[in-house]
Amino acid sequence: MTDQATATGPTATAGDDLHWLLNQYRAAEVHGAGAIMRMSKLAETSALRASLVRHLRDEAVHAWLWTRALEDLGGEVFTVPEPYQQHLSSHYGIPRSLDDMLVLTLVSEKRGVAQYVNHLDGAPASKTIQQTLRAIIKDEEWHVRYIREELDDRMRRNRSVAGLIERAEAADERALAELKAHGSAPIGW
Repeated sequence: MTDQATATGPTATAGDDLHWLLNQYRAAEVHGAGAIMRMSKLAETSALRASLVRHLRDEAVHAWLWTRALEDLGGEVFTVPEPYQQHLSSHYGIPRSLDDMLVLTLVSEKRGVAQYVNHLDGAPASKTIQQTLRAIIKDEEWHVRYIREELDDRMRRNRSVAGLIERAEAADERALAELKAHGSAPIGW
């Protein structure tokens, strides 16, 4: 296994769609862990810090579960050069506050849940993938819930948060359209 290979390198071929997709999932979880770690330093309350630490743990475990699934299926782990979150951020702009980071995380988590559910409900998947998806979906649904609750609370204090959510949702749609136009959107996106 090598982390040096890229999605366009020797470990990813046109016929290796499943391994490419699982590496996309893995990259999203790794990226998410980094974002959550940054947010935890900005959290203003103990409750939010506790939720973010739990979320960080989940993201790291999910990345490991996808790594293990790839290995179990004979695939290799490779770096995804332009994951979904990179496209999302490019359309949203540089997050300048915890609110920005929370809304970006909300739309990313919602996109992840939808993708994982579509994958599970779609074409037949191996037992390894089914088990991994089921385990991760439970956590991801909680991520959406706690972030939504946090943002709802913030909106009660500051109505401008609603505009940030709308901006992030628009960025998500543009990122998705961009991925589809380049033929690199995961299934169901």
